[in-house]
Amino acid sequence: MKLLRLATTLNPTSAPYNQFSLGFRSTIDQTYCSLLKNDLSIENGIKLFHGDGSVLKMIKIVRNLITSNKYDVIHIHSGVMGIILLLAVFPFRFSILNSTVFTLHNSWNIIKLRNQVLNLIVMFAVRKICTCGKSSKDSIPGVINFFIGNKTSAIVNGFDHFRIDNVKNHKTTVTHFNGNSSIRILCVGALNDTKNQSALLEALKEMSIDAEVIFLGEGINKKHLIDSAKEIDSCSNIAFKGRVSRNLTIEHMLEADVSISLSKGEGLPIAVLESMYAGCFQILSIIPPHKEILPPSGRCIFIDTSRKADIVSSLNFIKDNIHLVRAERSTSREYTMNNFGLDIMLREYMKVYDSLISHRDSI
Repeated sequence: MKLLRLATTLNPTSAPYNQFSLGFRSTIDQTYCSLLKNDLSIENGIKLFHGDGSVLKMIKIVRNLITSNKYDVIHIHSGVMGIILLLAVFPFRFSILNSTVFTLHNSWNIIKLRNQVLNLIVMFAVRKICTCGKSSKDSIPGVINFFIGNKTSAIVNGFDHFRIDNVKNHKTTVTHFNGNSSIRILCVGALNDTKNQSALLEALKEMSIDAEVIFLGEGINKKHLIDSAKEIDSCSNIAFKGRVSRNLTIEHMLEADVSISLSKGEGLPIAVLESMYAGCFQILSIIPPHKEILPPSGRCIFIDTSRKADIVSSLNFIKDNIHLVRAERSTSREYTMNNFGLDIMLREYMKVYDSLISHRDSI
């Protein structure tokens, strides 16, 4: 099978690459196209093209690839890349849309209006639509779902537990937390309003807790969050390390006691799944994607992020029960592997790919 994968970015947090391209690297002949220039080296066997940020250059690249290759499946991972594909096949190659699948990687309500419009156009044009979970599918407005519901299916995100095991088995003696604090807290995600890191910092200002907090990610709120962190009691050590490689992120998870996500919206967050398997206790906002994951009893606290007292209470629970939190690190491993393993997701997507090929061959 030959597959063309279209995504906006290729970086350490790119699900199209980490989950899909790496997951299928030994079974599918893949070409990965990203609009923006990639900032990591990729596995051998995956062909890579990028538009260096230029839409016109990307249209030309995609048109040339489609002209010179017979792809069995084209998998679109963003609205903007879907529009680029439509422009690349205009006006004589629209039949190729019978071989397309679009994945909605987020919940509809937190997607910017411009991207909602782009997604909507692409969703009407493609043959199949997959969402990253039931909560993502349920977030699509009813009036839209009325027209696309019969070609839309929910396939829950999967995480690669073999990668975590490999990182754990080859981890060096270098530690990322300094070890001097009573509690090790990790927050993974873009530093923006949706991810809502400020809610945690505001709660920390209200308490005295011996904790080390590490934020992994970049975003427009970074300076504001750093300034806010400076106002927190000195017994909390807070560090912003930026966006790091996936393996380095996993190393942090393997050391952390607690993973915190106070996000206002998600698709179905891979970082939560990875940190659960790595042994982290979870403090999560009450949003549908987090409730869909539903970590095992005793390994998660769901909180209303509008109530600062709830965040403070959850952190105090961790402080008072840190020995139990550490003793039960393995509790979530089997649950996450059995319900959100990457092999489950890839198996369902392979069925989608096969159905596209079967439909094409029947025409």
